[in-house]
Amino acid sequence: MALRMLIIDDEPEICDFLRGIAIDVGYDVVTANRAEDFKTAFAEAAADVILLDLTLPGTDGIELLKYMAEMGTRARILIVSGYDEGIRRMAYTIGEARGLDMAGVLAKPLRVAELRGLLRQFLREANPPG
Repeated sequence: MALRMLIIDDEPEICDFLRGIAIDVGYDVVTANRAEDFKTAFAEAAADVILLDLTLPGTDGIELLKYMAEMGTRARILIVSGYDEGIRRMAYTIGEARGLDMAGVLAKPLRVAELRGLLRQFLREANPPG
């Protein structure tokens, strides 16, 4: 069974790059580049996995984490950001404290093999053999 993924990144080229990797691994993907687009996509997508950049025009990833917690999402959230490690870790901790399923943190620039491995792991966990 394919999982639904929502990718949130302010750079359309990065969204397209991440989307290509996720589709190749077996995900059904929706993307958003702005906070307004995120809220619409979030409401409609029923995502199983969310790739979240911490930078968006008009808001930041921390606000989006708070929003997702308020909406009660059960999606696994993977932070993918160019911010320094301290900020990425702080965002992860805030997500955990709000009860979100924080799946990890990846730094930009990404290692494609690392991302593919995590996405495949999420699929295996959602679709165990047998």
